[in-house]
Amino acid sequence: MTKSIKGMSLETQENYDKLMTYLMNYAIFEHKIGVEFTDKLPPFAPPISYSEPGKLIIMNAKWIYPAQIPFLLAHEIGHVLHENACFYHISDLTANKGEANENLFAIKLLQKYCVENEIYFDTWYHFAKCFGVPEECYYLLELIA
Repeated sequence: MTKSIKGMSLETQENYDKLMTYLMNYAIFEHKIGVEFTDKLPPFAPPISYSEPGKLIIMNAKWIYPAQIPFLLAHEIGHVLHENACFYHISDLTANKGEANENLFAIKLLQKYCVENEIYFDTWYHFAKCFGVPEECYYLLELIA
């Protein structure tokens, strides 16, 4: 996995920018979700989302694995749309189920982007690697194959 966006080829950087534009438009214009990127967090601080009092996602612009940012944004969009940002406060079992559901939502949203932009992959694992899907989420690929 690429650790730095600056190390990506220009073509990949352009594709990354196009994907981020797609996700931002999906959140902001299609679903009225505010998205804020901040560089005030430490590199390992995960993004967070809120459904109340307003729909908002706060993304860490200094995330340690920049190639994962589109997946993380798609994941947080899922939390807001499904209004389940408070899973962590219920129980570990519910939190894990909620996180798995939002990881699956993120994969499907990235898949939708591929369909709409006629981007094809020979395997789901190649897709996952190209889109920065964390390896701990690969088991979900079987659910959409």
